[in-house]
Formats: sequence, C-alpha cells, structure tokens
Amino acid sequence: MPLFIAALAFLLPLAALFLWRHLRPGETPSGWLVLAAALAVALVLGGALHYGLNRSMERGERYVPATLTPER
Repeated sequence: MPLFIAALAFLLPLAALFLWRHLRPGETPSGWLVLAAALAVALVLGGALHYGLNRSMERGERYVPATLTPER
C-alpha cells in the first residue's frame, strides 16, 4: 500500500499538468498558481528534512536490529 501511495503522489501532479495542457492549450498558469506550487514544494522538502533529522540515529549510537520472538 505505501508503494501505491508513493506512486500516486508522484503521478498525480503529472496527470494534473497533462490535464491542464489538454484543457487549456494556449494558456500559461497564473503567477499565484506557480507561487502556490513553489510554496508546496518548499513545505514538502522542509517536512522531509525535519522528519529525517528527528528520526536519525545519533553519531556513535549502536544499531540494534529488530528480532522476532515467538508469540505466547
């Protein structure tokens, strides 16, 4: 399921672009729309950076892999 969501998140903006180009072939997007898209990209990148920095291991911390134990 996460792979499907990731593929959908990647393909949805492309589909929106192709739909825009098909429905309005000669028009360019407004400046506000471009600004909103740039802001959305900046927010996504900032969120990814924040998540990566908060979930990373500290330098020198020992990695302990998960183990499966039999259920009782």
